[in-house]
Amino acid sequence: MPDHSQPHLFGTAGIRGRTNIDVTPLLALRMSQCLGDHLGNEGTVALGRDTRPGSDMLARAASAGLQSAGIAVQDCGIIPTGGLATWIREKKCDAGVLITGSHTPPDRNGYIIMMEHGGYIPDDEAVLLERMYAAVGQRAETIGADRLGSCTLARNPLGVYREALFRACDFRAVAARKFRVLFDPCNGAASYVFAPLFEQLGVAGVPSNAEPKPIPDRATEPRAQNLTAIAARVAAEKCDFGVATDIDADRVLFIDELGRVLSEDLVGCLFARDILKKGSICVTPVNSSNLVEETCESLGARLEFCRAGQPATVQRILELKADYAYEESGKYYFVHDAAWCDGLLATVKMLDLLARTGKRLSELADAIPKYVQVKEKITCPDSAKATAMGKIRAIWEKEGLEGRRGDLTIDGLKRSYGDRSWLLIRKSGTEPVIRVFADAKTEARARELVEWGKSVVARAL
Repeated sequence: MPDHSQPHLFGTAGIRGRTNIDVTPLLALRMSQCLGDHLGNEGTVALGRDTRPGSDMLARAASAGLQSAGIAVQDCGIIPTGGLATWIREKKCDAGVLITGSHTPPDRNGYIIMMEHGGYIPDDEAVLLERMYAAVGQRAETIGADRLGSCTLARNPLGVYREALFRACDFRAVAARKFRVLFDPCNGAASYVFAPLFEQLGVAGVPSNAEPKPIPDRATEPRAQNLTAIAARVAAEKCDFGVATDIDADRVLFIDELGRVLSEDLVGCLFARDILKKGSICVTPVNSSNLVEETCESLGARLEFCRAGQPATVQRILELKADYAYEESGKYYFVHDAAWCDGLLATVKMLDLLARTGKRLSELADAIPKYVQVKEKITCPDSAKATAMGKIRAIWEKEGLEGRRGDLTIDGLKRSYGDRSWLLIRKSGTEPVIRVFADAKTEARARELVEWGKSVVARAL
């Protein structure tokens, strides 16, 4: 019977924290030993990392832990999340370990376990690993020298990744459009991939923050407020569109040729319109805009909500055999190509969409109904989140009921209203904050809901 308890170390995107304080070499070593024991002390695990300070240190510790548990390690070096996932699937690895802090500041890092299909480890298996990790000194068996695992350099993992991306579009149609695209990989792992991929596709690439660096030259989270200068360049350089990723390139934001940063939900629904049809299944977390609900209704597609984060999204995709999924953070799942979100794959799919339709990105964007999201976060230590959410729920159940259409509590507290607006209060799985999000057809309504939500959190804290 599956274990339905929730992991504590593993959040919505692996284990996250301050480098060398929360996420230490000892943690990486011990958790990797646990993973090796979990795999029966045999098999192959792919290892990758990003460009931030300490990632190489943590990757070496992870490799040592895996080898000490009898695992053969294939070291893929600096590689985007989608690249490591591609290698795992193409080379039939038993699992993967990725060292990345993704969108978080450079002084933070993460330890992520990926499964044989390339998606993140599900919660029930994370719980088992955490129990093994807590039982330090109680391993069932210590592997002798004759059974130690090896560590070898993976052969051209970025080339394998580029070929998979190349196959995911009609490359002849893309090349024929002679696109000009600004790409900004945040000085991260995708810095090694964008330029050669675009050259292969016949796309003229305009680089921005494209040299790999431990400390990036812009804010690590690809959100509209961090991309003002980049968006202006897209228009000034007469690009067809622009893309900006985080350090591991699982998230991506798109900028149209007019220099407008498009909302993640809008782009999610652009892809949904292209992929879904009557009877299709779309998966999305609870914090996605009601725009996706309206989009699925118009297409006759079935919408299924899940908790935020890649483990929950991937698990729901696999359970339902879904046709498409996206997360409001700029993560898009083209599930017939890959079981993971990938900013570079999303870029290739956007090129393919524009090539097939013959339209400009602004034209496609302007055809989508308008919704507005207001997103706030309130600092709350991880140790205080559970108590705070209990107090918030007590207030929530008594107030804010006028016009309520329904509540959803699979991840935090989400209340939908009859005017197609909603308010969501949930604890973050990657940062020491409580998030307060609202979605509505007007900014005034979204702001009204967020201000009330913030007042509830303030009273609870």
